[in-house]
Amino acid sequence: MTGSRILLALDAGVRESGWAVFEDGRTVTTGVIGTGIKRSTEAQIRVSRLVERLDLLVERWRPDEVTHSLPSGIRWPVPALDLLSDSLAQWSRKHGLTVYAYTAQEVRESMAGHPNASRDQLAYAVMACLGLIGQGKTTHEWEALAVAHYHLTRGDAAADPPS
Repeated sequence: MTGSRILLALDAGVRESGWAVFEDGRTVTTGVIGTGIKRSTEAQIRVSRLVERLDLLVERWRPDEVTHSLPSGIRWPVPALDLLSDSLAQWSRKHGLTVYAYTAQEVRESMAGHPNASRDQLAYAVMACLGLIGQGKTTHEWEALAVAHYHLTRGDAAADPPS
């Protein structure tokens, strides 16, 4: 008999990150990781704090894989987001986790019907799809739930882990 498959989904951000845990395709819990430090604090310190808190999630849930949405809509280099992406890659290697990343547009297209769906439209689509109508969650949690659902419904052949 095999154990449960645990998926950790992230809406990773430099200041605040949403997360969702799925077990065998079902939502278990969600939450938000805040850095607990001032906005003026350097991105490197904020990202380091985020990674420390992600370590705690891995200890608690022991995920088999991780999925997250990529920052999008920005057409120029943003050092803090590059640092975040690099740190997530290092973090996943440290824990031996396969990471699947998707653009926000492809997740929103799948969940809400169009790539530029608003936060409220995405939240409602996730609520309806996952049977979570009436539950109070942050935007980051809805985003994490959306990327998890997208990942789980894409099929193994379609989801390519980064190299």
